[in-house]
Amino acid sequence: MPPPTSARVLLLHPERPVPKTAIDWVADRQSYARVIVPPALLPGDVLPARARHEPFAAPHPDAARVAAEAAALLADPGTCFRHVVEAAALALLEDAAVIAAGAGTFRDLIPLSSWSMNVPERPTDGLLVQHLGIAGRVPRAWREAAARALEAALSGDAARICKAARDRRLRARREGPERFARLAKKSAGLRPAVVYLDLMAAPGAATPAFTGWLGCLERERAAALLSVAAAVFV
Repeated sequence: MPPPTSARVLLLHPERPVPKTAIDWVADRQSYARVIVPPALLPGDVLPARARHEPFAAPHPDAARVAAEAAALLADPGTCFRHVVEAAALALLEDAAVIAAGAGTFRDLIPLSSWSMNVPERPTDGLLVQHLGIAGRVPRAWREAAARALEAALSGDAARICKAARDRRLRARREGPERFARLAKKSAGLRPAVVYLDLMAAPGAATPAFTGWLGCLERERAAALLSVAAAVFV
């Protein structure tokens, strides 16, 4: 039986110029993977032609629907962008790494960030490919924490939810540097390298609208959304 296809989620701003070099890099270096293109990027001429062929693909319809619903609940104009929540949710649902195309995307991720690493210069292609594989294993590594976070969310207790989010940030800051140590011994420099994405960090994560929606989902899917995904800048 062939090994399962690795999943990636493409992240870029739908209203900014698409970095064609990044699209070419993904097509060449991730040709073995299934690179999921969030629905926000599919309409019109947002993407160059090369991003409309394999390894790029639309998400599974169910995952796309849930991600869109999460984005509608958590997005906040000017602070938490819909396309970022959508990409993070897809990565969580598909056990995928997020491919962040272009350093300018970094500021868009801040509302969902629980930990980040900068580097002085772009890592080698080999290191980036290796660490996309490592990033793809992050959601499963956080599954147990996700189950605890779901209990906090379903309690409806805002203080408990905020404590859970704070505890997750502390764990991320301990774990991230260890997991991505081959990229850098410590965060330094101006080039973003990795960001942990956590929906519980979103400003709207403790609202009754979001927690009530989580309670209506299948428990396994709701827990998946409260894991953590990692974005790697290429």
